[in-house]
Parts: sequence; C-alpha cells; structure tokens
Amino acid sequence: MTLQDALVAYKTYARAEGKSPKTVAWVVSSVGYFAEFLGPEQQDMGTITGNDLRRFIIALQDRPKFANHPYNKTQQAKLSSQSIETYCRAIRAFFGFLKREGFIENNVMAKVKMPKVPEVIVPTFSEKEIAKLLAQVNKGTNEGFRDYCLLLTLIDTGIRLSELANLKTDDVDYEQNLFRVMGKGQRERFVPFGRRVAKALMKYQMKCRPEPVGTDNFWLRRDGRPLSPQRIEKLITAYGKKAGLKRCYAHKLRHTSSVMYLRNGGDVFSLQKKLGHRSLVMTRHYSNLADSDVRAQHLRYGVADRLKI
Repeated sequence: MTLQDALVAYKTYARAEGKSPKTVAWVVSSVGYFAEFLGPEQQDMGTITGNDLRRFIIALQDRPKFANHPYNKTQQAKLSSQSIETYCRAIRAFFGFLKREGFIENNVMAKVKMPKVPEVIVPTFSEKEIAKLLAQVNKGTNEGFRDYCLLLTLIDTGIRLSELANLKTDDVDYEQNLFRVMGKGQRERFVPFGRRVAKALMKYQMKCRPEPVGTDNFWLRRDGRPLSPQRIEKLITAYGKKAGLKRCYAHKLRHTSSVMYLRNGGDVFSLQKKLGHRSLVMTRHYSNLADSDVRAQHLRYGVADRLKI
C-alpha cells in the first residue's frame, strides 16, 4: 500500500464516519506535506518509520512561513511551533487510523514525541475595548442592528464563528434563553444567552431581519440569503479597525468572553460545557489568564507588603 492509497482509504472512512470537512482537510493536507517531504522514492507504507517524522519535524523548523503557498508571499520568519505541532498531530492521527482499521500492523508514529509548544497568553480585549467596539455599530439601520446582535452574541456566549453562522431560526429558544448549536465533531449542545442578548435577538428577528430566500438561517444578508462565516469575520475585523483595536477577530471575542465569564465569578466546569470543550485542558488556559488578575491585585494590595513593620 502506498501513502496515496492510504489517503484515499482515510478519506472514504472519514466521510462514512461523518468527520467534519475541516478535520479531513487538516489530515489530508498535513499527510500530503509529509508525502512531498519523503519524495517519490519513499511512498510505500512499509518503508516509512518514526524517524521519518522526526526528520520532517526538523525540516519544518527551518521552513519559512508560507513557503510554496499559492496565495501568500514567503516570509522570513520560520513556521511557528504551533503550526509544526498541528501538522504532526494530524500525521500521527492518520497512522493511528491505519493501525485501527488494520491497514498496517504497527503504528510507527505512536512513540514519536510531539514538538513542545510554548504556553502563550490567550489574547483578549478589555471591557473598555469591547464597549468601544460595540459603539462603532450604527444600530439605526437593519444591517447595523444585525451586526450589533452578532457582536453582542459572540461576546456574551463565546460560541465559535461557524456555530454562530450556522444557527437556524428553530435553534433559538427564547423561553429558556438557549441556543442549540452543532459543535466540533458533530456534537450538539445547548448554549445559554443573557437577557440583553435575548431582547436584541428578538428585535432583530421581528423588525430587522429581511425576508429569507430559500433558507432557515437566522443571520441573513440584505438580500435574504445566509450570512457566511467569512462575511461575519470581515464585519468583525472592519468594526475592530474602526474602533482602533489590534487584531479583532471572532475567536478573540470567544477568548474575551471566556475570560470575562471567569472574572465575573463563573466556574471552569460550566465554561467547559458552554464552549463545547471535550476536556478542561483548553478551558484551563482561560482560567490561568483570569487567575493572573488575582496575582496582579495581590501585588498591589497584598497584606504583608503593606504592614508598617
């Protein structure tokens, strides 16, 4: 079996199992880069070893950003450790699939350690910055009020951009203040929203939402067609620039919502369910950032440091 044969098998099984197109594309592109690195002379699955992945990691560490990218220019900066780790996780998952389904006897990648990724502070906005962002929207027009609702919903709930864009009218429960969303891995969950969001959503739906054209999507363009995730992201970026904010995008609003939730007294377990995380690993990143507020306050108001002794 060649690497390309294995990729064909993976795509077939992944579609049958209902894996998301994004997950399939992530694995296929990562394994494709690995196959390109190995070269045409080493495409037989029986010749590939764990050391080949280690050599691939070393090669990626010296690779410039956007090298051979069809749209972006190659940069002087090297690939980030996060990007390298993402490629390697996909390749290891691919070989795990081959072993699980009996295409190979041994998973030669199982013992390859993933590159270490430095822990970085999750970027968030302050309350003043959020207020400034919301102030940029002209709520006097139908589209402006729609955009205000979009921003307010992201800030209040922390749902993913794709989850927001794919909301249907039946997914909004005004009686219980809940969204029904389909998250990663086709996992459905219910996400609560607050009273202010409920009032805004109701006004948008009753007064500002155009007549839909062949769709039951909740968020619509002026012509009644669905508002795409890409268009929503562009709107968020545009309002961020207008407000003078650095790097304003949907996932940063998700980060901001999560940290503010914890700062306001929320707990990590309910936040985990709200965000749709499988484990607390990612949720703890937000907890660590919120805890840094406590440390900063202690340095300012700590008891022992203020004793006059």
